[in-house]
Amino acid sequence: MKKVVLFKSLSEDYKKAFSDHNYEAIFVEPLEFVFINLQELSEKLQQNDYDGIILTSPRAIEAVSKCWSPSKFVIWNTKRVYTVGEASSRKIKQLLGLDALGETSGSAENLAKVMSSENAVSSKFLYPCGNLRSEILPNVLQGAGITIDALTVYETKENEHLRESLIDLNNNINPCCMVFFSPSGCEYIYRQLQTFNNKLSILPHFAIGNSTAHKIENLGVEIAGVAAKPKAESVIESVQLYFRTLEACS
Repeated sequence: MKKVVLFKSLSEDYKKAFSDHNYEAIFVEPLEFVFINLQELSEKLQQNDYDGIILTSPRAIEAVSKCWSPSKFVIWNTKRVYTVGEASSRKIKQLLGLDALGETSGSAENLAKVMSSENAVSSKFLYPCGNLRSEILPNVLQGAGITIDALTVYETKENEHLRESLIDLNNNINPCCMVFFSPSGCEYIYRQLQTFNNKLSILPHFAIGNSTAHKIENLGVEIAGVAAKPKAESVIESVQLYFRTLEACS
């Protein structure tokens, strides 16, 4: 069974999906997260002047859940909740009990287009996010006249065990390819790969989306494939297409 490195936290969905296609998923989390400004977030969630909330990352959803109370924040049952993927949509339902829109958008850029078409000029959205957030979503929405109240609710740091995990991958695992899930993860991984001789750098690199793919390319590495949507099945399709094409050309 071929081994695929997924630079993300353990996910049963991904583990099962890859196993079903005869791949063993090896999970390596390159990031650590620290939650901040939760008191301010709680206060903003009690304000009634927002038309909705944008939750584009699992950590943002977790931050909201840490100060969430269904009875306390009942006003959100009638407001719009936007996200970018099916996994995030499920997490919002599981942790907050809310139904999300935009789950098939697949990227921040596409979500911004959806929101611009569905919301009036002068609409106002709360946007809990990380310290390394992309500016694509706020810029497009603000250009459409939609007000974004961005609040940093978590900080992203390098996992302190990342280097030893990469050395173990290189010396003992022998994977066939690697899948990257965030621009910041790419940066931390490549910073560590430069500190020791390795075979990992020449493996096929896949990305969960366009922003991650651009980051990999900016690091001077060729992209083997980009998932059409941020979900396990799309990642597998990208991996399988690459290796099928490789076999056909050999």
